[in-house]
Amino acid sequence: MIKWNDRTPFYLTGSIFLLASIVLSIVMTFQTNHNYADYFPAGKMFEGKQLLDNTTGGKIMWYVSQITHQMQFLLFAYFVMRVFNKKSNTFFKMISPLCLTVSALYFYLLYPKQKQRIYQLSFCNFFSHFMIIFLVFGELYYVKNFNFNETTYCLFFLITTIIITYINYGIRGVWSYNLIRLDEFYGWLLVVKTVLVIYFFSFLLYFIKPGKTLKPPYYKNAPFLSGICNIIFFLWFIYKDNA
Repeated sequence: MIKWNDRTPFYLTGSIFLLASIVLSIVMTFQTNHNYADYFPAGKMFEGKQLLDNTTGGKIMWYVSQITHQMQFLLFAYFVMRVFNKKSNTFFKMISPLCLTVSALYFYLLYPKQKQRIYQLSFCNFFSHFMIIFLVFGELYYVKNFNFNETTYCLFFLITTIIITYINYGIRGVWSYNLIRLDEFYGWLLVVKTVLVIYFFSFLLYFIKPGKTLKPPYYKNAPFLSGICNIIFFLWFIYKDNA
């Protein structure tokens, strides 16, 4: 049952736009004949083998393997829950850093290859990579509490993404985005960098959120933070080695 309050228009509008973006992206997946870096509805010789994504199963697998689409479904689920006054602050703390990470990585890795202006992007791309930012920050200040320990929750989705990437490769024979190549060192290097980016956004949201807390005993956070520091040093040594 929907109980109307001052936040209901925001949740309802966000749900409608997210649903429209999801539906349009699904329609595009099944109707396009344009090849992408990891999607070949028109067929292509790829790494010595002919790939053709002309089956319903292959198209669905590609769609599910896209982190952007995963993120949209998760955020849509959250907004629908909020429309029906189902509070899930923990769920938001898990998916909000993912949304910002997807946006940042899209504009850093994929957008420059498309050779398009922002206003030339399709509605799906524009909304899921740009407007999504405003939905996250529009909801952040209405989420109660934010414990420092909760900044690590977002890393759960990296595990599920890696699993889906392996499944996608096993079924279709191509790595997601042709970038997350988990059979190579630089594919895992991208995963390591993504860990830093998603945790950076999680910590940023925690930092700017009023009412945040850092529960004692503080030393319990030391192992995780030392791991983050080790990743930073590892990336620094890789950079110096390739300089």
